[in-house]
Amino acid sequence: MTKRFDYETVYEYLKNHIKDDLRDNEKIPSENELCERFNVTRATVRQGISKLKNEGLLFSKKGSGYFVSPEKVKYSLSKNTTFTKEIQASGKTPSLCVVKVQEIKANKFLASKFGIQENAPLTNAIILRLVDDEPFLIGCNYFNAEILKDIEKHINNDLFSLTKLFVEEYSIKPFRNHSELEIVPNNQEYKKLLSIQNDLPLIKISSVSVCDKSNQVIEYVESFFRSDRVKLNIEFSNQ
Repeated sequence: MTKRFDYETVYEYLKNHIKDDLRDNEKIPSENELCERFNVTRATVRQGISKLKNEGLLFSKKGSGYFVSPEKVKYSLSKNTTFTKEIQASGKTPSLCVVKVQEIKANKFLASKFGIQENAPLTNAIILRLVDDEPFLIGCNYFNAEILKDIEKHINNDLFSLTKLFVEEYSIKPFRNHSELEIVPNNQEYKKLLSIQNDLPLIKISSVSVCDKSNQVIEYVESFFRSDRVKLNIEFSNQ
């Protein structure tokens, strides 16, 4: 007979409580309450909670306790993926906050991504994307300033969709040429923007988008997703 450890009782109770009774972002019972309920030590309670945190079911707020993690948002990756449509399809509300927009010159790395000369003009925008007003990802966008002239004038907090902007202002229908995915460590700037209080790793997706008419690269973006908020679905073409 397999021995059942005390922390597993706490774990199973909380897991069922989360599934059946609690809502997203709702606080779970305190450590003291759980200690009394199961007549176990605080260390045992924390072991059960730690297992739930590792499974992505709970998150902590310093000095406030533990809360139910929101259900992960399903996000598909394909050549036609757009943030706005993906989030709306999940029944949630997308929005954005522009952190910074600046004119830069292409370094060697960016020049290779765009197929342009080093020091050619680019527009860089740092955009915080939100889902139901909760931080979801940070986009570090680079735009071809020769093709998307004066795009910086259109990038503000009222911008609903970059894809819509490309179509309406530049008569360009972009499509994703390729994407690369990797897990990367967090940093202090992104922790603050994404409201992360621990060392939660980020999912980085680097994508190149091209013009449907000329096949020229119009955008390169590095998107940093909260790994506890997203479930990626990668679509394969049958061509």
